[in-house]
Amino acid sequence: MATASLRLLGLAWRKRRVLGAVTRVELEKRYSGSALGLAWLGLYPLLLLAIYLFVYAVVFRTQLPQYKGLDYVLFVFCGLVPFVGLSEALSAGTGCIKQNMHLVKNVMLPIELVPVRSVLASLATQAAGLAILLALVAATGHLSWKAALLPAVVALQVLMMVGLVLVLASLAVALADVGYFVNLFLLLLMFVSPIGYTRDMVPAPFTLLVDANPVTYMAEAYRWTLLSEHALPAPAGAAFVAIALACFAGGAAFFERFKGALVDYE
Repeated sequence: MATASLRLLGLAWRKRRVLGAVTRVELEKRYSGSALGLAWLGLYPLLLLAIYLFVYAVVFRTQLPQYKGLDYVLFVFCGLVPFVGLSEALSAGTGCIKQNMHLVKNVMLPIELVPVRSVLASLATQAAGLAILLALVAATGHLSWKAALLPAVVALQVLMMVGLVLVLASLAVALADVGYFVNLFLLLLMFVSPIGYTRDMVPAPFTLLVDANPVTYMAEAYRWTLLSEHALPAPAGAAFVAIALACFAGGAAFFERFKGALVDYE
């Protein structure tokens, strides 16, 4: 699995200029014809935050003793922004190979990089959300030296998403049902992930859902880097690193095993 991972990383580096160019084209295509265009990159996470806060803070009246008022908004936003990136990457990436067979068959882009392109294009919304979040965190005085580690956290998230998309995109070539399942699963995942609440607020019989959820550790890593008072238990940090690397290695090995069949699939 390590060999497949290194080969994929090497290919992405060698083809970085082509990958960057096709990612820009993909991003422009997604927002072409829209009245607001690229403004949606910032509007989408803000509108989703407003909806999420209305459900949890207004309807359910969720309260965290250590996070009140604007601090609670930052707490939620720290978990919601990376979830937006994950959601868009899995949703758009699941059908990326099936929808771009013309690229693969014309050898315009190595088939391994089609899922990578989809993930990178999906990160645009998260990047805009992160910029807004960083500005809010800095304005409220929560920014600390830990923010310097944010690129490492983002890199681990990207590896995790690429690994997952490599598997999902491969399966979706033959099974169209995968796309429907992913969309429903992402909707469920948004509510079972501790974005607007903490693990200790979950009833004991359901804590396994939180503990087995990769979003839990991803959100905690972002909160640790962006909220100065937020602590990250060592097991949670190690779990996020292990999950990200395992997803990438497993996805790369899975894709390398079946990519020959994908190219010939009609």
